[in-house]
Amino acid sequence: MTYACQITMGAEAPDLEFIAYTYPPVGGEGVLPLAPGASDGGLLHVAPGRWFAPAAGEALRERLAALDGVGSCVEVQGKWCRVDIEGADAAAVLGETVDVIAVLAGRDCAAVLLFDCPCMLARSAGGFTVWTRASHQPHLVAELLRLTGR
Repeated sequence: MTYACQITMGAEAPDLEFIAYTYPPVGGEGVLPLAPGASDGGLLHVAPGRWFAPAAGEALRERLAALDGVGSCVEVQGKWCRVDIEGADAAAVLGETVDVIAVLAGRDCAAVLLFDCPCMLARSAGGFTVWTRASHQPHLVAELLRLTGR
């Protein structure tokens, strides 16, 4: 079976990761989205004590810089590759590896394995956005393209 959806690779961006020294972070209230899988202003809470800021702008950088003493903010440009999966069958194509609807139930984002690739997953306007480690991107994209008949 082939699925009707578009697979688009995003450009490399100045991504950030924020890792709290303790969890829950003391002093991050009101700045970090604390609920598991929550997002706020481009900051994704992807795992306990870990947040991902894809293509972080200046305002988000300043917001995270204010958390000095709460955790460490690290620029990770080139570590993660963005892949957008959009269209009517976006959930179905990802459903070949994991039930993304169930995974994201009550959440904005999650850390998952997709086709054996470590990823971060979030809903987008037209489907889903996935960030996978750069070394896994060729395999993830090859599987998605295979399933979409390309």
